[in-house]
Amino acid sequence: MRLRNWIPPLFVQIYLLFVLSLGIGGIVTYLANLNTLKKNEEAILKQTTFFAQQSLMELMRGDIARVERLINAFEFKPIKALPSNAQILTQSKNTFGLMQVFKVQQNYGFHLEYLGMELIAFRDFSVELADNGGLNVWIFLDFLVLLLTFSMILALLHPLKVLQSGLEEFSQGNYQTHIPVPKEPQQAKLARSFNTMCKKISKLMLAREFVLRNIAHELKTPISKAKLALELMPENPQKGLVSKCIHHLDNLSSQILTFEKIQEGKDLLHLEDFDVETLFLRTLEQLFIEEDLEIMLEENFKIRGDLQFLSIALRNLIENAFKYKSGGKVILRACVENGEQRIAVKNNGEALQQEIAYYLEPFSRDKEHALISGYGLGLGIVKGVLELHHFKLEYFYKQGVHCFVMKLESKV
Repeated sequence: MRLRNWIPPLFVQIYLLFVLSLGIGGIVTYLANLNTLKKNEEAILKQTTFFAQQSLMELMRGDIARVERLINAFEFKPIKALPSNAQILTQSKNTFGLMQVFKVQQNYGFHLEYLGMELIAFRDFSVELADNGGLNVWIFLDFLVLLLTFSMILALLHPLKVLQSGLEEFSQGNYQTHIPVPKEPQQAKLARSFNTMCKKISKLMLAREFVLRNIAHELKTPISKAKLALELMPENPQKGLVSKCIHHLDNLSSQILTFEKIQEGKDLLHLEDFDVETLFLRTLEQLFIEEDLEIMLEENFKIRGDLQFLSIALRNLIENAFKYKSGGKVILRACVENGEQRIAVKNNGEALQQEIAYYLEPFSRDKEHALISGYGLGLGIVKGVLELHHFKLEYFYKQGVHCFVMKLESKV
């Protein structure tokens, strides 16, 4: 798992491989040219030494005219003195004469002395030194093929990058996202399937929102009439049951409307500054809880947000804690840890059967909790409210205790 975290994304891997290929290619080119230059220098040295030996033999015969013809034929130029910066490569000396082969930059030459006669000549070998048999041309073509291959790979993978961006938008709730269809058949099929999926899911989500919103609104009027009729109803054994059913319907419609408002976005927030004690008081006003709640206000820090929505979120956490606790008290704690403002709700209970992400989705409940009143909207509302504020919800279970933490360190 740790090794997988170190693996860079696909496009980063491709760029790294391209840069690595260029680096290796550059090193190979440099070493090849260096080797070719060394071989050329050895060949030129042999050629110059051989020519110097031939010239010395003619000089020993006294045929100066033939020596001059040889020098002109091999494009050497005679000079009067040995250059001061000349590098002596080879030297042979005896009683009668001297032969030296020297180098000055890209010029190679020889210095001959015999019985008082002296001859110095050199030639520019820059063209011969630069000759590498077309190696640089082949290396250039190799780099060109590498560049074209890299461009083709990026062109082939670009639709995948577009698809990745579309999937990220889709995961963030933009179900109407649409990606362009590429020309490559397999990628085009994948893009069309993705667009079709988004279109179908978008229709389902719009239908769901329409149904939920209208159900919630349409329920308000008959619920209000039922409440009025209940007040006028004479006392009988069924009145308590009817009252409980009406209360559940009213609570459900209110939660649906709240959930749908949260889905509409951030413009609903009425931002203000208040302290955490004010949030606790507003929340407790809506709970009507007299016991089994322990409040630990360790630090009365300031919060910037929508008091009404945050109190709804906190109320849902506390109500869930009371619904599913197996005993003991529910703990409501406000503190600052490591510079983070935290509001925690704790209760004793059995471990969850699913990952916490499952319960954050609307209408998600365990089958074992079917007899407990609720609709599976509470945690979804909490998540939505905190996301609107750019706050975070953290959950952990330790030693039989559930703990939900509202982390308020971010600013809107």
